[in-house]
Amino acid sequence: EWWLIKKAHENKRLYEGEKVMHWCSSCGTALAKHELEYKNVKDDSIFLKFKVKGKKNEYLIIWTTTPWTIPYNLGVMVNPEEEYVKAKVGDEIWIVAAKLAGVFIQGVADAEYKVTETVKGEDLEGLEYEHPLYDELKGVYDKLKKESSKVHTVLLSKEYVDVSSGSGLVHTAPGCGPEDYEVGHEYGIPPFNNLDENGKFPKEMGKYKGMTAKKDDKKFIEDFKKKKVLVESTPVEHEYAHCWRCHSPVVFRTTKQWFFKIEDLKEKMRELNKKVKWEPDWAGSRQFDDWLNNLRDNSVTRQRYWGCPVPIWRCDKCDDYIVVGSVKELEKLGGKKPKDLHIPWIDDVEIKCRKCDTMMKRVPDILDVWVDAGTNSWTCLDYPTDKDRFKKLFPADFILEGKDQIRGWFNLLFVNSMVAMNKPSYKAVYMHGFVNDAKGRKMSKSLGNYILPGEVVDKYGADTFRYYSIGGANPGEDLNYNFEDMRLKHGNIMVLWNLHKFLVDVAKEAGNPVKFDEILMKDVLSVEERYIFSKLNSTINKVTGFFENFELNEVPAAIEELFLELSRTYIQLVREKSSLGDKQEKEIVAFTLYNVLMGCLKLFSTIAPFATEKIYLNLKEEFNLKKESIHLCSWPEADEKMIDEELENNIDIVKDVIQGILYAREKLQQGLRWPLKEAIVVSKDKEIVEAVEKLDNIIKTQTNTKELNVQESLPGVKEKVKADYGKIGPEFEKKSSKVIAHISTHSADTILNKIREEGKYEFELDGEKAVLTRDHLIIERDVPEPYAEAEIKGGLVYADSSMDDELEAEGYSREVMRRVQSLRKKAGLEKQDKIVLFVGVDEDLVESLGIWKDQIKLKCGADNIRITDEKAARKHEFTDKAKIKDYEFRIAFDKA
Repeated sequence: EWWLIKKAHENKRLYEGEKVMHWCSSCGTALAKHELEYKNVKDDSIFLKFKVKGKKNEYLIIWTTTPWTIPYNLGVMVNPEEEYVKAKVGDEIWIVAAKLAGVFIQGVADAEYKVTETVKGEDLEGLEYEHPLYDELKGVYDKLKKESSKVHTVLLSKEYVDVSSGSGLVHTAPGCGPEDYEVGHEYGIPPFNNLDENGKFPKEMGKYKGMTAKKDDKKFIEDFKKKKVLVESTPVEHEYAHCWRCHSPVVFRTTKQWFFKIEDLKEKMRELNKKVKWEPDWAGSRQFDDWLNNLRDNSVTRQRYWGCPVPIWRCDKCDDYIVVGSVKELEKLGGKKPKDLHIPWIDDVEIKCRKCDTMMKRVPDILDVWVDAGTNSWTCLDYPTDKDRFKKLFPADFILEGKDQIRGWFNLLFVNSMVAMNKPSYKAVYMHGFVNDAKGRKMSKSLGNYILPGEVVDKYGADTFRYYSIGGANPGEDLNYNFEDMRLKHGNIMVLWNLHKFLVDVAKEAGNPVKFDEILMKDVLSVEERYIFSKLNSTINKVTGFFENFELNEVPAAIEELFLELSRTYIQLVREKSSLGDKQEKEIVAFTLYNVLMGCLKLFSTIAPFATEKIYLNLKEEFNLKKESIHLCSWPEADEKMIDEELENNIDIVKDVIQGILYAREKLQQGLRWPLKEAIVVSKDKEIVEAVEKLDNIIKTQTNTKELNVQESLPGVKEKVKADYGKIGPEFEKKSSKVIAHISTHSADTILNKIREEGKYEFELDGEKAVLTRDHLIIERDVPEPYAEAEIKGGLVYADSSMDDELEAEGYSREVMRRVQSLRKKAGLEKQDKIVLFVGVDEDLVESLGIWKDQIKLKCGADNIRITDEKAARKHEFTDKAKIKDYEFRIAFDKA
């Protein structure tokens, strides 16, 4: 911080000035603009009448929401371009804006009036008035009048006077607000405000001595009422500044502070800001640009005890001062180094004045804490000590913070860097929102809707919270937190965990996948491996792009999609190959699982560092990996040759078809273990037809279907259309009944064919063209037996429920296999443990099940199997009974 203050001084951007500052009476310190928080509050606004000097009953009517500032009133502002009227109200003449005369006099003051004269605002300039508190504060006001003849006169301001509310005449206290100060400065009026640091009026303010600014507003109003200058008091809801530390309402004081001179830099800063990559864009192009456009010289000193001492030593005799930029410089100038650089030890150091030989003492203020925060971009690089590191890494590639930092950290990083180095300190910004409850409400103790981070971490882990939070909301938008979404993300991390356990199991039979010949493996990949490798490499490209463009919220979903595909699609496709395939097939599965999972871990380590590290360390031990940590691995690079967009698209289509067939099975109440005789895909979409034809084996395997056909239609299906009243009513209104009648009296085929070909069906209605789309209709189909139907994107699927003896035999065999596997699990057997299996069935099934004998042995890990209608000759170690459809089954086995 000291180096920054020194650089600001050298660059002629540090000065001491008397300015009107927001002041917190509770904290006893000045506040900069970025330290204010605004709240909607209800205050008493007042209309007062100021008597025009030299006129018996003529008054300026002013309006204010800060009654406590009236003792500091030194002028009245009007808009030079607006018209003002002199309105006769009873025995008095009131001067108000013409546009507000009726609203104010009749609406607020509840009085009748007559306009006697209309003048332009500019004609009122210089008009003198008598301050209503002149008798109490005569000495104060006379002294100020000697300093400036413009005191207690009408001033002009086009910028700060509008006539949308109030009276059109603005009470002006140059010591009580930046706008008032600016106008007062133009007219040479001093910024009078002698409140003490506790916000209290001093003894010079007569009977108001000891009253507290803002807090005693009602006392001031009561006094104005007694003096008969109060026209009306009305409640008003408006935004009011509060202290960011203690949240108390602030007031204004005229104080001496040290400032960074930055107002002349704001246009350059706005131009430089356009080169910063903001996410979201509007945070930079609108919000931060607006902030920069309204930038004011920044006060950097505070009247506090704790904090970084201001490194300025001043001579009380000649007022010369020195700015110290480092501890080394202080030791050289002061002859000693204090044991601590904070108050009070720092104040023991005195420096000999270079002009008059008097000993300089340190200016007693401290630096604003935000000055400290704004130096982070170079202090973290140990600059100015380490210049090489600074040259290499400054400015920062990327910073991230919440939306409240537009006026805070984002601002001070920019300002401090401009003051010291005349360039921004960052290249890109990601701005996130806040965390609200599930209903979008701000979390608070009073509502009882707050959630402690520790509670979330204890239940789901830090990784789950990061994973959920990063992807849970768009940049700049708030996250509406709920435990259900968090639970789902935790479940997804467990999917990743189970994937690595599955890989280890597969590798026990296949061997260490790290040692496999990569070139040889890639030459013999099946379609399912080519798909998941394509998905991996396209995801690497996608995630890398998201990071490079700082679209952080998009990252989790992209990685999640990859490892869920690995689990739900790839493993499902190769489950049989991984357990019952030959040596090469098992090696291919292990090789694929390892490489895709490792890619997932490298990508996901940025989101879930703990879980990915634990999984990696397990794999490191299992497969003797070289890198000590997942976080020491290089970022993955996509192999463009492995990307097959057409295959990825085809698999997406096939997954949709599979889901459609499975849904049709549900309608038939036919479980997956029972084979379908036929499934039919009905579509005219070329992409769907080609995908199904190319990957028909996958569909048949995953749906247990014997025959798969693609057709343009299924004979015997009859379509009916009905009007969707909920859609037609709001659109066609009074003509709805005629539209519904048209639909019911015209051919469904005609209507639907037009919609399928052209996207709409047109017909004449009362001499005008009416248009129907698919959304206006409810389509029903009568499907002939033995089929069940399900919709897919771009078509339909039909499942044939016909069942012959051969299909039934397969179904019973699959049911037996499942039950044997279940019994093996209950028995605690491992995959490699062999059994001797006995299956007792009805004599009707002995022969048909016998055909599946070898398949049952293979899948159930049986060395021997006996299928019979006889009772077991002896008692077996493990037994079970099951009823499958109409038949009783007896299953038993012993360890081989």
